[in-house]
Amino acid sequence: MKFSPLTMEEVAASGGFTHRLDFSYRDIPAGIASNTTKVWGAGYLPALAISDFVAKTELHLTTPFKDASDSAFNTTTLSFGDATTATRFINASEANENGTEVLNVVPGAVTNAIYTAAGQLQLTLGSQANKVISNIDTGQAYILVEIHRAGGKPQEQATPFGSGNT
Repeated sequence: MKFSPLTMEEVAASGGFTHRLDFSYRDIPAGIASNTTKVWGAGYLPALAISDFVAKTELHLTTPFKDASDSAFNTTTLSFGDATTATRFINASEANENGTEVLNVVPGAVTNAIYTAAGQLQLTLGSQANKVISNIDTGQAYILVEIHRAGGKPQEQATPFGSGNT
């Protein structure tokens, strides 16, 4: 799993998204029990500070998830939110090839989740009843996120022949 900021060019090309979370079946640890979801939070995704806000998110399923040895394993869901509301931004989107996978989730409304207390972003992978998500051996997705830091440095660039202040 990789969560990283986008370059200025990528931010401009993406319509304002500032970060990208890449997730693959390789990020699912072995040994998860049947009927058990997996949550990635601290250590994988950033904590948000007071006054930070998430303006929008999008989920893009590059390769649907599946267990190649079990065609009856037909539901795997991806949710993206925070420790308070696990589905705040993306709500249990079907990501399994044997189900009815949703390739692109673009929430209709702008999120504008303003944090009045610190919050931990998290990704949740949900499993079908009586199935083991550790058995998934195919799948890749990415989530675009627009995060604004209230206490961040001003977005300034030096002028070519000036004092460096704009």
